[in-house]
Amino acid sequence: MPELPEVETTVSELRSRIIGRKILKVWTDTKKLFKPDFLTFKKGATGQTIKEISRRGKNIILKLSSGKYILVHQKMTGSLLYGSEINPVRNAISNGVKNPYIHFILYLDKGILALSDLRKFAKVAFIPDLKAYPDYQKLGPEPLSREFTFGKFKEILKKSSGKIKKVLLDQNKIAGIGNIYSDEILFEARVSPLRETQKLKAKETKILYSAIKKILTKAIKAKGTSVSDYRRPSGEKGNFAKFLKVYRREGEPCPRKCGGKVQRLKFGGRSAHFCPRCQK
Repeated sequence: MPELPEVETTVSELRSRIIGRKILKVWTDTKKLFKPDFLTFKKGATGQTIKEISRRGKNIILKLSSGKYILVHQKMTGSLLYGSEINPVRNAISNGVKNPYIHFILYLDKGILALSDLRKFAKVAFIPDLKAYPDYQKLGPEPLSREFTFGKFKEILKKSSGKIKKVLLDQNKIAGIGNIYSDEILFEARVSPLRETQKLKAKETKILYSAIKKILTKAIKAKGTSVSDYRRPSGEKGNFAKFLKVYRREGEPCPRKCGGKVQRLKFGGRSAHFCPRCQK
């Protein structure tokens, strides 16, 4: 699933391409992607000019000239691609690469914006009032924002219970972190994903806070992680996969050469990759 670094990369790379562009036509072959429904979306989006593009958590937000919004959550396998043409309609040509998983297209007055989604789990919503949209309002602080101070992080942990991996994944507590970066953050901090939040020591909490900032910033600079479906708007892959220490490295020696091996455990329907010798 595209997480904060992937979504931030998508937004920053689309900004110069789609701001000021008018939406001429909307196409889909999968109406279940749309909230509240495709007809409402089509009526609200067609003829509008894209005034702004931003990110909140894992959501991409387009502000329209009407003052209303389009929100795209790419879910498990979604990527927003920008190209100059469609031929045929289901094959978005972006960076010269054909893509057979296009299920939503905004035809702009210059270029096209297309959603590729292998599993068709993405969400595309037309929102009259963003501040009143429940999924948006429930999101926790942005981990790279000024609002996310060490004091705020301590407050979040104090009010939380259960395993630290679960807390990092909770979008209502901290927005934007998913499986990839929670694994890498916890490895960087030498904290086990199975540690109970309330049992973290003060020093560990400080190190963990710094690791969140460090890993997410580094991943943004590398344009995100492409280990499966995620692609940048150009169709190119992100480069952070080569920096991954534990995610999807089950059975490999610990990169710290501590003598341990990376393990993968499942809990609560999610997986965790970690070194049981390094991370306590």
